[in-house]
Amino acid sequence: MKKNKVCIRFCVFLLISFFSACTTTQKIEKGEGIVDGHEVAVESEEEIFSLSDFLDTLYVSLRNNGLEKTLGLFDTLPEEAEGDFTIEYLHASLLFSANDYDAAAEIANRLAVENPNNADVMYLRAMIAKGQGKLTEKNALLKQMIAEDPTNPEANVELANDQMLRKNFGLAKRYFQTSLSSDPTNPDAMLGLGQSAYYTGDLKMSKDILTRMTEIYPEESMGWFFLAKLAGEEENYKKAGDYIETALSIEPDYYDYWSDYGIYLRYQGRSDEAEKAWSRAIDLNDEAFYAYIHRASLYDEKEDLDKALLDYIKIIELNPDYPYSYESLGMIYWHKEEWAKSRNAFNYAYKLNPANISYPLMISATYLREKNTKANKDFLKNVYGKFPADSIEYAMARLYYDGINPALVEKKLTSITSSFLKGKMHFYMGLFYDLYGDDINAKKQYLIVKNLQSPMFFEYRLNDWILAKMNG
Repeated sequence: MKKNKVCIRFCVFLLISFFSACTTTQKIEKGEGIVDGHEVAVESEEEIFSLSDFLDTLYVSLRNNGLEKTLGLFDTLPEEAEGDFTIEYLHASLLFSANDYDAAAEIANRLAVENPNNADVMYLRAMIAKGQGKLTEKNALLKQMIAEDPTNPEANVELANDQMLRKNFGLAKRYFQTSLSSDPTNPDAMLGLGQSAYYTGDLKMSKDILTRMTEIYPEESMGWFFLAKLAGEEENYKKAGDYIETALSIEPDYYDYWSDYGIYLRYQGRSDEAEKAWSRAIDLNDEAFYAYIHRASLYDEKEDLDKALLDYIKIIELNPDYPYSYESLGMIYWHKEEWAKSRNAFNYAYKLNPANISYPLMISATYLREKNTKANKDFLKNVYGKFPADSIEYAMARLYYDGINPALVEKKLTSITSSFLKGKMHFYMGLFYDLYGDDINAKKQYLIVKNLQSPMFFEYRLNDWILAKMNG
């Protein structure tokens, strides 16, 4: 969608440029004239083709009817218009925008023979080659353009875009700056510099150039979109929301805008509106998973677990390699006491992240909830040996395997220096006691976890649920 919008904008720009360079060709109308003081009948001559009239027709059609119908206008041209550079160039450009790369290339290559050093033709050919997947040809044309004019704005923008795709944001930023040195108000270069500066951490440069861009091109929604991101970086979520609302007023059906809008709304505490924003994003594109992630997290936070489950399942369908969705599913199924489903979810998470001790311990816990000690031992005998014998991970996995010497493992917790790991292990110590019916020691461990400051592990949520059940 965004590519088509850019292509149409490009074609409209070309039409305006060519139109401003043309003058209207007059035609003789049928009517009466004066010759030597006498009125005489004047026969009309055949209508003369007017380039400016044709460009005007193209412009109106492109705005109102779209590419396909506009391309049909080239079939109505008279013979005297054939071979005109302006018409041929526009025809090739519109064919390119319509993704008819082969037809566009045929015309553009013909123009290149007649105009071998024309930068516009070279750039058009480069973009057509890109569309055809002929990247070697595209790069050769761009190099030729740069050799003849090192500051050529279009070539530098395209080279910058290539580096953006490679995540080489520093080099991309330099190309965008070179483009702006010769064309200070080039909208693509301004936006690109704002983006590349953002990704390289130069937030001031990003903010300055994007602010200037939105002043010159207030109708360019992407400028507002990235200003919103910058405001979000500053935790000014109200301003971020205002910026993204401006972007949405320009382009109301763009997925990324709604997805980010939901984030800014949620940070403002407007969770119901955030849910609607993410739902709108999903309506626009139900094959992208980011809005599902945010909405599932919101449902999870609101304890609307059935809706959260559906979203996590959809996320897994769209991105099977995202471990945190399996983790969240495992937690919710654990809370629902659906042990087999919980185990299945944690199994997938474990396969994706085998170094995380949490997943095999949760899998073990589901077996122990089912009192299936054989399956538990068959599973854990291939787990604990993967950790150093003197580690807390080894000790805890071994405890879940044989249930021997919990006091020794509990004592080992005091030597853990990482607050993150220590908090997790206190949870699994409590869960072990819980699984074996020792509610007093279980609650003691759960309360230690409860009193931690800013815990960043998923078990904290399970800890809260378990304590709530214990307290009735």
